Amino acid sequence: MRKRPWLLGLCALLLLAVSGCGRPAAAKPHGVLPSARKTTPGGSWELAIVRQGNLYLVTKPGGPEIRLTRGLSASHPLFSPDGRYIAFMSGSATAPSPQYRLGIVGTNGKGLELLKPGTGVLPGDYAWSPTQDTLAVWGQGLALLHPGGSPTIAAGTKGIIGTFAWAPGGQGYAYTVMPPAKDFPGASDTLWAVSSGKTPHLLATAPTASGLELQGYWPSGQGLLYWIDPLHSASLAADGLGLESLPLGGGAQRSLATTLPYPSWVQPDGRESILLVAGPGRQTWTEKALERCDPVSGTCSVLQTGAGQVALDPAGTSSGWIAWVGAKDLGRSAWSEVSSLASLDRWERTRALYVGFDGKGASQATLVAKGSVFDPEFSPDGQSLLYVQAGAIRLWRSGHGSLLLAKLPAAAVLDYYGYRDYGQVFAWYPGAPRQP
Repeated sequence: MRKRPWLLGLCALLLLAVSGCGRPAAAKPHGVLPSARKTTPGGSWELAIVRQGNLYLVTKPGGPEIRLTRGLSASHPLFSPDGRYIAFMSGSATAPSPQYRLGIVGTNGKGLELLKPGTGVLPGDYAWSPTQDTLAVWGQGLALLHPGGSPTIAAGTKGIIGTFAWAPGGQGYAYTVMPPAKDFPGASDTLWAVSSGKTPHLLATAPTASGLELQGYWPSGQGLLYWIDPLHSASLAADGLGLESLPLGGGAQRSLATTLPYPSWVQPDGRESILLVAGPGRQTWTEKALERCDPVSGTCSVLQTGAGQVALDPAGTSSGWIAWVGAKDLGRSAWSEVSSLASLDRWERTRALYVGFDGKGASQATLVAKGSVFDPEFSPDGQSLLYVQAGAIRLWRSGHGSLLLAKLPAAAVLDYYGYRDYGQVFAWYPGAPRQP
């Protein structure tokens, strides 16, 4: 999560002193697909869902729901890679002075841990390693935390660590640093990388007075993707930024496409390329197309997802299957059609979920669901597809149809321009054997 200058006051020194006892998430790691696992609609999976500020675990379609926390104003759950722990944010931005704490709890309901108040952690500023139970926490510095153990300070900076990503194999990571507020307005962000426990090395410096937003690693792990934000401007970022590709081993930076800086809108296709939603403008209902890009060469090709539609929320697998959400393209002059939440809801009802093979076109795609569909995510074996539709979480598998897993709470996840972030209210663990 990028911390603009006006947020710097919220980011106190990362104390990372842990209270509580025991041992206790993971959203799709940026640029990484999980390792192969078997998942079926009736098979092994888990959901972490936030209801009225409490965190619940759901392991069977329709329930029962197991309460994991009480009275902590929980949000943004993330499963650890082995599924034994869930990290979450505790606290609320609506308090007189916003105060957040980072929590970790075991999926068995035991071992709740909370970072003490004053850590400066904000929602989204933490991520599990893709291969082990190590949680990276960033803000005024970077720390690595193991459930039930003491934190390790991995990096300290004079500025703010704004964005972070693990390497696909978990053997390294990268992050961006925003200089201290006293250095503005001419300050420029920097991009750093660490491999196999070595010291950080500088990869890139933003143009004068500009920011960097790290999206993640190439699928191969040999390079990084990031956005350049001129003047650290939230307004310019809201209308789209250029996505850049930089090899770790040296070489030229390449520009891929203009996209909105939503990490979930840039996803691996399961092979060596990435899928992204390209197009300028903050409105999601127009000028949005699905492209497949080669991060090495910098070349992109537009995928045929249907005339008269925008293409959103991409997902891909190593088998070549891709999923996306198509919706009616309202055009540039459609403000009157989405001038209220009710009219925006009407447009969202045109959203439909498609699955196609290797991006060969909408005419060869399967219509999975129609009406208010968001956030498709494949299981690691590429055979099942989780998605949100009309306030519910569903799982689809070719030949088996759709299965209702759980109802979602009525959460305030609506962006006025048509983007929804369901990572605030639930996380999916697609299932894998657990270690004793």
